[in-house]
Amino acid sequence: MTVAKTVLGNGVTILSENVPHLRSATVGVWISVGSRAESPPDNGIGHFIEHMLFKGTARRRALDISREIESVGGTMNAYTDREYIFFFGKVLTKDFPLVADLLSDIYLNSLFDGQELDREKGVVLQEIFMVEDSPEELLHDFFHESYWGGHPLGLPIQGTSGNIAAFTRERVTEYFRDRFWRRGVVISVVGNVPHERVVAEFERAIGFLDLGERHVPEPPPVPQRGVFLRKRPIEQVHLCLGAPGVSRVDGRKYEAHVLNAVLGGSMSSRLFQEIREKRGLAYSVFSSLSAYADTGILKICAGTTPDKAGDVLAVTGEILSDLAAGRFGEEEVVLAKELIKGSILLSMEDAAFRMTRLAVGEMFLGRYEGVEEEIGGVDGVTPDKVRELAATMLRREHFSLAAVGDLADASALSF
Repeated sequence: MTVAKTVLGNGVTILSENVPHLRSATVGVWISVGSRAESPPDNGIGHFIEHMLFKGTARRRALDISREIESVGGTMNAYTDREYIFFFGKVLTKDFPLVADLLSDIYLNSLFDGQELDREKGVVLQEIFMVEDSPEELLHDFFHESYWGGHPLGLPIQGTSGNIAAFTRERVTEYFRDRFWRRGVVISVVGNVPHERVVAEFERAIGFLDLGERHVPEPPPVPQRGVFLRKRPIEQVHLCLGAPGVSRVDGRKYEAHVLNAVLGGSMSSRLFQEIREKRGLAYSVFSSLSAYADTGILKICAGTTPDKAGDVLAVTGEILSDLAAGRFGEEEVVLAKELIKGSILLSMEDAAFRMTRLAVGEMFLGRYEGVEEEIGGVDGVTPDKVRELAATMLRREHFSLAAVGDLADASALSF
């Protein structure tokens, strides 16, 4: 398996990993802007454009796009994140020219037809309502909004119902040409396709496009500290504790992943064992890392009944204090390292995961981080390095708390 890279004259980066045993080609077009590039009045426009890319071009109706990819057994989809948007397809190797043409066509020639735009507003509004009806999903949006204040990092990726209703075709096309046609575009391909063939297809299709300067996001603000409550008439209260984590380029990222696995990133973690297995206080409890180009968050989430929320927070505080004081053994670190390495290696069997690794490495590191390098980084983590990070990252005064549930007020929660 080999990874190759070519940068076209207009700045588009093409990456491919040739995997001879695969009978498929997984192809992604990655745009280096996401909801973080939006202002409050435009919030949700990137996600809305992601939807509209599949609604027709000068050459194809929306139905034609679906039929062409499905006629060869392939799939297409798209995703919007805070720092990037990508759309991708997967087909048999022989159909690589088709998926390359489809992706190039929707990127270059989408019509953003007015009638299609009005119809898709209804679809996106239903997606927003679905999030608002799901306490777990609403919690993450509410936490980011509270933690980052009015900064674009705190905006909900899917936008708001008021914004979606107000978008016009003129504003959508203007935003698309400004944000999507900038330097930072990455094409990533995984499959049994020679790199020269990948380059030839995309150079012919998009090599002529004149791209603007790369978008530079606003730097992150100082996080908001406090306890934030969103009232909802539901049976459980959903809790999210968050503190500064590590960025994608932070040299401590491997230690952070090991610390997260010890804290709450696995079934053998401290949080899962103490809160769920030993005390039965919650069904769902975990920790996770959200990393961005220049900042990051460590989050701890749990769902429990209102009368148990105080107990969950108290036990969580005890666990954080223990880990911050370095009270964990080498065996926990070894187990966490093996868990992380095994997860990486197992995920490499998924072509979409490989395709994502190619693009994300290029966008944030400017290079491909090979599996051997990543495994070596995990192997290099020592208990002392994890303790050093835990002593600063897990200090209780660094955490903010967001909650969604049927509580009278935020005073019912303390941490």
